[in-house]
Amino acid sequence: MRKKILGGVLAAVVLLAGSPAAAETKKVAIAMFGPHLSLQQVSDGFKKSLQKEGVDAVYDEGNVNFDRSLVPQFLNRLAAGQPDLMLTITTPMAQSAKQILAKRDFPIVFAPVTDPVQSGLLKSWDHGAPLLAGVSNIPDFDATLEFMKTLLPKMAKLGILYNPGDDSDTAFVKRLEAAAPRHGVQLVLIGVDNANDIPQRVMFARGNVDALFVPASSLLQPAAPAIASAAARISMPVFGSNTPSVNDGHVLAAFSADFYRIGEKAGELAARLLRGADPVDIPVMVPKPEDHILRISQRQMDVLGLTLPAALKDCDCVVK
Repeated sequence: MRKKILGGVLAAVVLLAGSPAAAETKKVAIAMFGPHLSLQQVSDGFKKSLQKEGVDAVYDEGNVNFDRSLVPQFLNRLAAGQPDLMLTITTPMAQSAKQILAKRDFPIVFAPVTDPVQSGLLKSWDHGAPLLAGVSNIPDFDATLEFMKTLLPKMAKLGILYNPGDDSDTAFVKRLEAAAPRHGVQLVLIGVDNANDIPQRVMFARGNVDALFVPASSLLQPAAPAIASAAARISMPVFGSNTPSVNDGHVLAAFSADFYRIGEKAGELAARLLRGADPVDIPVMVPKPEDHILRISQRQMDVLGLTLPAALKDCDCVVK
């Protein structure tokens, strides 16, 4: 009788271990550089994707309010929780994690990183690295410039605000410089390495460019209201790299990778790693055409005295 009971218990344990209800809960850390709607979209998409993939996860997450001096302590705190995987959001956070957590035993998924090779995270777009893989938000620059020229047909000079000290910003600029001549656009570089200098840099654009472009920059995205305020004083159209800035009326328009989709891709990648895939075998995931999103601000159109071109009449992309 005792053997029968014991055998029954063991059989129940085996069945329970093999059942979906007994799936192991994964500990996932999320390191965000700072509070911003676009970055939160990445986190939200990531969690939703892991859920769709059937991964049961608990999260330890936070941010450093864009303060680099707080990053080491923050990352070490997250690592001390012994996560099964970490998501780093933004290039600076991913770069810091690679260096500070070099002796970790868990994989890191980065997203979004414009150019993981130039930023020193990976040696190739075709492969990840030991315990490191991720998703780029590199947009389709030809499609972006084509859209800008459609909305502003007379645009000949485009000023780009960027942080020369940010690898993602400089990678963005290089690719935009390569594409601009194909669309008859001259690119004017306007470096900004301190948010306090934004009004002065934007004022430089008056008379020198026909419009401004703001990349998905860790320094500049949080400063969208300041950029919008300075640009309004000189009636300067501003294109952004994320749709929340359009929805808020800070920029005229954006054609960009959808940050929620970026997060979903990161979640798909994370699920593969949690199931044992080797990051080295996984190329950088990049946005497809269907992963882009287009938005135009009617508020900005009215302020700038612009009308929607016939080619965009049916875009269903204008927000109030």
